Amino acid sequence: MGDIDNLNFPRSIGRYQVLRLLGSGAMGSVVLAEDPRIKRKVAIKLMKLDAVRTEADQHEYLARFQREAEVSGLLNHPGIVAIYDVGEVEGHGPFLAMEFVPGKPLDGLMKNGPALSLKEKLRITVGLAEALDHAHAKGIVHRDVKPGNVMVSEDGRPKLMDFGIAKREDASLTQTGTFLGTPSYASPEQIREGTVDNRSDIFSFGVLVFELMSGQSPFPGTSINTILYRIVNEPPIEVNPPVLGLLPEGWRRVFDKVLAKQPSDRHPSCLAFARDLLDVVVELGKDDRREIMGLMGINGDASIPEIKSTSFDETMVVPPADHHRRSWLWIAPLALAFVVGTGWFLFRGSKGTRLQIDSLPAGAKVFVNDLPVGSTPMNQPLTAGDKLRLELKGYLPVVYEVKPNQAPSAFPMQPIINEELVDSTPQGATVVIDEKALEGVTPLKVRWNQGQTHRLTLTLGKLIYAADFGPGEVPSGRAFELKEAATSETRQEPPLDPNAPGSLKLAGGFSVRVKVDGKDQGELGPGSKLPLTPGSHRLDLASPRHYYKDSRTVSIIAGQTATLTLPGLATLTVETFPGTGKVFVDDQDTGIESDGSSVQVAQGRHNVSVRGPKGIKHQTVDLTGDKGLKFPL
Repeated sequence: MGDIDNLNFPRSIGRYQVLRLLGSGAMGSVVLAEDPRIKRKVAIKLMKLDAVRTEADQHEYLARFQREAEVSGLLNHPGIVAIYDVGEVEGHGPFLAMEFVPGKPLDGLMKNGPALSLKEKLRITVGLAEALDHAHAKGIVHRDVKPGNVMVSEDGRPKLMDFGIAKREDASLTQTGTFLGTPSYASPEQIREGTVDNRSDIFSFGVLVFELMSGQSPFPGTSINTILYRIVNEPPIEVNPPVLGLLPEGWRRVFDKVLAKQPSDRHPSCLAFARDLLDVVVELGKDDRREIMGLMGINGDASIPEIKSTSFDETMVVPPADHHRRSWLWIAPLALAFVVGTGWFLFRGSKGTRLQIDSLPAGAKVFVNDLPVGSTPMNQPLTAGDKLRLELKGYLPVVYEVKPNQAPSAFPMQPIINEELVDSTPQGATVVIDEKALEGVTPLKVRWNQGQTHRLTLTLGKLIYAADFGPGEVPSGRAFELKEAATSETRQEPPLDPNAPGSLKLAGGFSVRVKVDGKDQGELGPGSKLPLTPGSHRLDLASPRHYYKDSRTVSIIAGQTATLTLPGLATLTVETFPGTGKVFVDDQDTGIESDGSSVQVAQGRHNVSVRGPKGIKHQTVDLTGDKGLKFPL
């Protein structure tokens, strides 16, 4: 406790025993203390009255200090930092004892922390929406909603804090400066008139979520005047490239509404905004979506897994105070009050150790005790005895039992190599795979590496068939129809300009979400064309509705159209006995029971599982047409 002694801090504040300094700023300090009666750690904020220049300003800050205690006393929500006590220490001024939250401030996570997943961002969004709506229901407007006033605990739950300038609808509070709040997150009416209600908080919350999701401010600027002008007069910036996992058009619609200049044009509540945002999220598994919906109270049947803290609150990180910024709002010291360091990434506790899970190649789905947790590379808390399973399309699954003090550097994935029958209509075609001609004609058995992409070409006189196969895709004995090759009259000729754009045309029976070289291009329907620059492009295709996900590489020729052929659809019927359970395809909940019900699935290889009261049953199936599964559960 040397730092406390050196800074002449009291050893006790009221009944609280001071442990260490957590943070310090121009207007005060925050210390970690313990309530000896109940052995509860608290964060105590002390105000430096001698740092306030005039008696009027001193009165103003004392009023805000008391206001924070009064306002917080009216709130009782798990997403809001609780205030336990308020008092005064002789010779040191007033103090505020509040909940100590082991974790990190959201602004620090957004700037310097590890990249948050889409699910983590949505959980933070929903948690803050709940907390703000609770405050608004009590007639309280926060007036300074921003990442610096949000703590994220080790289990990922957000906590809203610092109600020092909050306003009750039945009370008023004067201001010392010309602006009350933080410019980058202020609402237009907060800037113009200085009068706010809950709709101003909704705007500020929209700015926070925009920045959380995209990593960019909707109203950027190098000076306060520029920022304020854009908030009042300009629409939010276009995010380019679009935010992965969200529909670009939906993104614009949702944020144009929540960041509307007129308060009446915004969402009626923070949760209404969060629900609107969730509707435009496309890259979220059904289980994760159900969890988020459950947090918002949309689906009461959704199972929400218990989240436990696994870090210790004894390891503290205290960054040095910033002496170059005036902070009469106490933002910096209060944010520092809750920071916990090394336990965030690597810890031991009830859930063991965090293990970095990698695979060769990357992108494998990861299951822990048969529950999906993400894709490689990823960081996952595990304990000895946990069953780890990695699955990647075109590769044999890897099963591993976690052992104490062992962490493999990476899991090598072995490709599935099998014999496939290649056939054609009419038969007798020569077979070329990956530009290599094979001996024999169709029907022909060939060695097929499912871990690689393949180009298959069949020719018989003037008749031809050509197609690209991605990892995990196989001919499956299908008879490919040969068609007459294009004549000189119908053949596409490249334009004179070698840089002229080409296009990609979708041929298939369903729509897919398309990413080109990692950039989301939206949904492409059958027969639709997508303009692309000449050259080689990586395509990521997804259709959650039909349980289809694939990656391919296409070559675009200037002025020409390349055709992207999708597999057909098949009807999958699942029946179990003596009981039934929920049917999952590729770990996505189909919404049907295994009572003979059917679902439409893209042709190809799929992992079908049925989860019943007595366990889980897995089957891998190759769908080349309609198929019925019947097995004991």
